[in-house]
Amino acid sequence: MQINWSKIILTLVLILIGGLFYSTNSINSKRNINDIIVDFESTNKLFITQDSILKLLPTSFLNKKSVDINYLESLVNSNGFIKNSEAYVSIEGDLIIKVQQRNPIGRIISENSIFYIDDESKIMTTSKIHSSRVPVIFNYSESFSHDKIYQMCDLIDSDEFLKKNVTRINFLKNNYIQLNFRDHDFDLVIGEYNNIRKKIKNFKAFYQVAIENESLDKYSKINLQFENQVVCTNK
Repeated sequence: MQINWSKIILTLVLILIGGLFYSTNSINSKRNINDIIVDFESTNKLFITQDSILKLLPTSFLNKKSVDINYLESLVNSNGFIKNSEAYVSIEGDLIIKVQQRNPIGRIISENSIFYIDDESKIMTTSKIHSSRVPVIFNYSESFSHDKIYQMCDLIDSDEFLKKNVTRINFLKNNYIQLNFRDHDFDLVIGEYNNIRKKIKNFKAFYQVAIENESLDKYSKINLQFENQVVCTNK
C-alpha cells in the first residue's frame, strides 16, 4: 500500500499549529498583567477617555489578573463610540488595547434629539467631551430617507472643498437640498440629489471665478437645480 506522505505531513503541521495556538492562548489567559495601556488610533478628537475604556472592564482586569482577549474586545466594542478594538499582551506583560473610534460625518438635529451619522451610515450618539466639526443636518424628521442623508454627508466628507466649507445641510419638503457655507451667507440650492456631482463641479468653477472678482458675497442665493446653469440672486 502506497503511503500518502503529503497528507500525513499536512496533518502533522495543522496539529502543530493548533497546539501552538492553544498553548499561546492558554499562557495569555493565565498570565498576570503588569499594566493596562489604552492606545487610541487617533488622539486628536477623542469621544471617550481612557478611564471610560477601563471602566468597561470587569474587576478581574483592573486587578491585573488573567485575561480573556476575545471577551475584553467584545466589552470595549460594546461602547457606542468604538468602531473596533484589538487587545493583546505584550512581551513585557502589559495588556495593550488598541482602539479605533467611529467617524461621524454629519450631526443630525431632530425634534427630540441630536446625534451623528457615521461613515458606515450608522447612528452615533454625541459625546460630552468632544464635538465633531461636521455639517449640521436640519429638517431630519421631514426629510429624505436615511440612505439619502448618508449619501449627501458621505459626498461632502469625501470632497476636500465641501468638507472644508459646508457647515449646514437643509433637507427640504420638496426633496430639495440646500447647503450653507462657513465664510459666506448665501444659500446654495442643490435641488434634487440627481446629477449631484455635475452640479458641484459647475459650482466649484463658478466659485473660483467669484472669489477672484470678489463677487461671491453679493448673492443671497446660488441655484444649481437648472441643468448646466448657476443662477444667482442678488442681496
